[in-house]
Amino acid sequence: MTKKEKNTIKSKMLESEVRYRRLFETAHDGILILDSETGQITDVNPFLINLLRYSKKEFLEKKLWEVGAFKNIKAARDVFRILQKDGYVRYEDLPLETKDGELISVEFVSNSYMAGGTLVIQCNIRDITERKKIEHIKETKRLLEVEKMKVGTIADAAHELRTPIAIMQGNIDLAMLRGGKSPKSALLAINDEIKHLSGILADLSLITSKAWELKNRVYYEIVELIPLIKTVIKRCKIIARNKKISISSVKIPDLVIMGDKGYLEKMFVNLVRNSIIYGHKNGHTKISAKKAKGFVILNVIDDGVGISKEDLPYVFERFYRADKFHKSGGNSIGLGLAIVKWIAEVHGGEVSVKSIKGKGSTFSVTLPIKASTT
Repeated sequence: MTKKEKNTIKSKMLESEVRYRRLFETAHDGILILDSETGQITDVNPFLINLLRYSKKEFLEKKLWEVGAFKNIKAARDVFRILQKDGYVRYEDLPLETKDGELISVEFVSNSYMAGGTLVIQCNIRDITERKKIEHIKETKRLLEVEKMKVGTIADAAHELRTPIAIMQGNIDLAMLRGGKSPKSALLAINDEIKHLSGILADLSLITSKAWELKNRVYYEIVELIPLIKTVIKRCKIIARNKKISISSVKIPDLVIMGDKGYLEKMFVNLVRNSIIYGHKNGHTKISAKKAKGFVILNVIDDGVGISKEDLPYVFERFYRADKFHKSGGNSIGLGLAIVKWIAEVHGGEVSVKSIKGKGSTFSVTLPIKASTT
């Protein structure tokens, strides 16, 4: 190697060292350099000095666990041994104490590398205190929103429960008046309201009870798919009449599934009823199905108001109520889709949704097939 080549290499090494030094001195993360044999600190950058408020002298020539900020880390010696063995260690959230006693949260990442023929350990320390504060604020806001939704749901449920009770009381009062409503007519009206009341209480029970408690109430039997869908359509045509929404089924395979007929019917009625509530006048709801590898996939497709991108990930959550629930005059309790999700899962299936705001929705239920009648 010529003298010129040696000088060129030396010049490049000096340039590289200068660049590294500039990065080291101006970095917005704390950096410690340790001797890989002893664990002594050989260098520390200004950012870490300012962050932990120790002087450079208080860092240098001391072992990591001898510096006050790291004294409370019981596993500091073990961490160093891991570094010596594996050359890498990471803590996503590590508490450190500054010289004046303030606790801060840091992300601590260490790795080893060769520098000038010597193995050194570099520790990168990032202050995440503000990030944690922001995350805590966000989580607190989220929990408050959840509680707000729960309170709102309970308030709506209370309102829904008062309505049939008030109607029953009114019918009783009319029946007791001379020349008023006949007892038989009053009893028929009260009976209808009791059924409505029982339905509300059943929905509340479904959504608030523990899953393992409810599984004991599921009665499994062979359920024929075509008659099940026909029953759902027959029931839902009554509530679709006012909006003149048509309901049809296409390509329903002749299959049987194992499940609770009452719950399965409730699941599909809830989906179709949902499509009617949020459907346009003179609109259409279609039920289709197809067989796929031991499962049947049933789709409830509508051309209604659709669901926004913001609401779409949360529509099956227990106490979540999207804006459309408030605006469309539907089920103010907002339990329908959460119940659909539970029924699908307890039958070994799942439910999903695709929707475009203003263009309608497709709710898909996947259920295991018991056997085929064909």
